[in-house]
Amino acid sequence: MAKPNLLITMRPAKDVDLGRFLMAHYEVPYKERPHAPIFHGFALKWWGYGDRGYPLFVRQIDKAQFSRNGPIWGELDPPEGDPKNLWPDPMNSPKEFSEVHELQYYIRRVVGKSVVAWSYFNLLQHKKVVWSSITTGVPWYEKFLCYIGFPLVRKLMYLGLGIDKEVADIAITHIYEGFDRIDELSSDGRQYLVGDRLTFADLALATSFGPMILAQGYEGCLPNQVACPAYMQKIYKELRQRPTGQLIQRIYDEHRPAKQVKG
Repeated sequence: MAKPNLLITMRPAKDVDLGRFLMAHYEVPYKERPHAPIFHGFALKWWGYGDRGYPLFVRQIDKAQFSRNGPIWGELDPPEGDPKNLWPDPMNSPKEFSEVHELQYYIRRVVGKSVVAWSYFNLLQHKKVVWSSITTGVPWYEKFLCYIGFPLVRKLMYLGLGIDKEVADIAITHIYEGFDRIDELSSDGRQYLVGDRLTFADLALATSFGPMILAQGYEGCLPNQVACPAYMQKIYKELRQRPTGQLIQRIYDEHRPAKQVKG
């Protein structure tokens, strides 16, 4: 029996769930190998990459490796016109291509970065709340070391991400600004961010903003809302009810196919 393709990950992480979404969208079967925070860096270095090289897709048929999502969609995205295409052709559809590129950059690199900062700063203060999110499916020894060394793991993550309370407070304002922008963009009744079909911008929105509504279908083991502090529950509920929150959930409901190989 042939070995499955591998997806080396840390969960939850915005670009990791984007990688999962891409693999499912392109109907590429895979087995996920998740790692706990901090330990994911050692796993990636074993494969020859830096600690921010996730998700790492290892294709078994030719042992080719694709680190991060750009190379993944660059390898797998079919030409424009194919039902699975997510990127408009820059020569044939330059306006749509530019819109998708600008939106996905803003969503992932500007607001998405703030989602990571706010979420991890707050969740890591509550071990019981975040525990399943950072340890589900990881090797037993990583789980054990996280358990006995959780304060150190939290400190290293804060340092690695450059986050503290001030950063988290600024981040939540950027998150609300991001929801405002997408609310306004979708106020004309559009079903997708660009054009009349699913594009990479929609997947970026779902996976980068999804943790702020605890989106159903997000595979990164998001926390249970009822276990979260009241102030976090209030934000999740509010953002989920906004037009952007509803768009995010619809993208998952209508376009997130089941994973072909369970990790």
